[in-house]
Amino acid sequence: MKQSWIAWLAAGALAGLPVAMAQEKQEKKDEKPPVEAPKAEVLKLGSTVSESLAMRDLDGKSLTFKELRGKVVIVHFWSDRCPAEKHADPVVKKLEEYYKGKDVVIVGIASNQGELGEEPPKDEKDFSKYYVNLKKKAGDVGYTHKIYADHGNVLSDLFQARSTPHCYVIDAKGVLRYAGALDDDPGEEKGENAVVYVRDAADALLSGKDVKVTETRSYG
Repeated sequence: MKQSWIAWLAAGALAGLPVAMAQEKQEKKDEKPPVEAPKAEVLKLGSTVSESLAMRDLDGKSLTFKELRGKVVIVHFWSDRCPAEKHADPVVKKLEEYYKGKDVVIVGIASNQGELGEEPPKDEKDFSKYYVNLKKKAGDVGYTHKIYADHGNVLSDLFQARSTPHCYVIDAKGVLRYAGALDDDPGEEKGENAVVYVRDAADALLSGKDVKVTETRSYG
């Protein structure tokens, strides 16, 4: 009698097994695969920089690209310690003087996380203890244009900047027109005969002409 009861239970369990397996398969089928987070769009030649794109300078003052509309913008990804900047700094300094009084804005962006240090709180008012080395270097060079801090590489990833100096020129409507090297003379062998790509691009845009050289390989 006991053996018959055990056999009956075993038969019932086996009978229910296909049903359970079918339910499990259906549940797995109904499960939706994990959704990957959308990748941030990157800027390419011809892309328009969003007006809402904002950055904060070394003194905590914010700037959006909407405020730069109507100006030709030269973007220079910058470092206070990259050897290539020993050549680039004086070239950019000359660009400051060259474009003084013209509708051109030079924007420096510091994206090296080791140079930036701790990110200030959003509501921070006193920036005297932040970016000390970056401020000193910019002051030593004599820069008058602003340097902006790129914590988390948000801007460098957007522009696809991979070195310093890596430069870009944006037209008055916010369209990216040039990307690449600052000039063709990182070895400082050409002197006055060097081609300063960003200057040629900016001059063309100021004159309403097409940029002849739109992309080069950056160095640094």
